[in-house]
Amino acid sequence: MTTHVLFRGPQSRNDNWQALFADTLPSVTWHHWPHIENKDAIELMIVWKLPRDYQQDYPNLKVIFSVGAGVDQLDLASVPEHIQIVRMLDPGIAQGMSEFIAMHVLNIHRDTFSYINANKTATWQQIPTIPSSQRRVGIFGLGHLGQAAAQTLLNLGFSVNGWSRSPKQVTQVNCFSGDEELPAFLSQTDILVCLVPLTPETRGILNAETLSLLPKGASVINVGRGEQLIPEDVITLLNAEHLAYAVLDVFAIEPLPDTHPLWQHPQVLVTPHVAAITQDNSAGQVLADNVRRYISLQPMVGTVDKALGY
Repeated sequence: MTTHVLFRGPQSRNDNWQALFADTLPSVTWHHWPHIENKDAIELMIVWKLPRDYQQDYPNLKVIFSVGAGVDQLDLASVPEHIQIVRMLDPGIAQGMSEFIAMHVLNIHRDTFSYINANKTATWQQIPTIPSSQRRVGIFGLGHLGQAAAQTLLNLGFSVNGWSRSPKQVTQVNCFSGDEELPAFLSQTDILVCLVPLTPETRGILNAETLSLLPKGASVINVGRGEQLIPEDVITLLNAEHLAYAVLDVFAIEPLPDTHPLWQHPQVLVTPHVAAITQDNSAGQVLADNVRRYISLQPMVGTVDKALGY
């Protein structure tokens, strides 16, 4: 029996994944949006964003696979109950995210940004350093990506704290959970790394109130979602010298408008949503494995709880 899969995305990725599926899953018929002759046949859809009227156009749709680790772009509330959503747990994404976080934790830890600013004025001044074991990195969101990043930072010798919505145990990580333990987590964090999913509870959570709970001189790295951070509050805390640096990779409006004050702030690094990019080869293998699981009626890896949003 043939399973029909529809991919909505760039041609280069389509060609890569179509070839992979042809080699490993010959019982699957691959379609590249918008070229679909029989929309009623489509059971599985692989997308970043859903096409308009997908519920009416694809009446037999059973599963939506996100090509990214997040699923907030899919508007979960509008997805019918019988359609499963599966997020991308690509080891390539986890590796890229861990590299980006480690790079900028080290930049903050070793005052790279201060030296870059000092170069502009030809200022030769050494800044005292502390051992990485005395620098507390707080992973705000201990999911798949958060745990991978925590392990990378532990390997570099950092002290790692972690926060999650529900209790978790992660080896060598000092774990906090729930709203009641969030203040304690923040108060013991020198470099905050935001990796929580975007939900109604986390929208705007990086604000003046929460960030003021960080120790004076702390820094923030946001690789979660732009809607979680209030830029004006971050700028205010930087100017007040409560925060030292902010590395921001995601924004509520992308690209970030060229007139936005974040671009010009000397203690802010803006990057254009590049912390973790889906890697075609490794992500394709993850997709193929999950489609294989679907066909054989096994649980798929990365299935989303729509009520939680992740």
